Amino acid sequence: MRWLWFAGSLVCFVVLFKTTSIGLALLCLIGALIFMIVGTLAVAAQRIESSRSDVGKLFGPEEIRQMREAEARRKAAQEAASTDAGIVGVATASALIAAESAGRDDAPPASPTPGDTPDANP
Repeated sequence: MRWLWFAGSLVCFVVLFKTTSIGLALLCLIGALIFMIVGTLAVAAQRIESSRSDVGKLFGPEEIRQMREAEARRKAAQEAASTDAGIVGVATASALIAAESAGRDDAPPASPTPGDTPDANP
């Protein structure tokens, strides 16, 4: 049906070029414009309709509930992991390294001085 609009426009153009009447030529020119606009809108509507997703592909309430539960479990696991790993400052890191190296036999004994660490307040 949508191609008939363009055929109507073509007929209007043929009559437009064959007629000697100004009134009929003006009427055919307006008709051709209208037929072209309607045909273009019909083609666009058909393309939009064909690309629209199927209603059967939408998520149901059960799938939405499962997705929400999975997201809640993921957030809870992420929060639990973030509370285990705290922010370690330079002074704490150097103290941990010194404590670790003091426990080894081959490491020289570490004696941290108060002015050594950048975090220390003089």
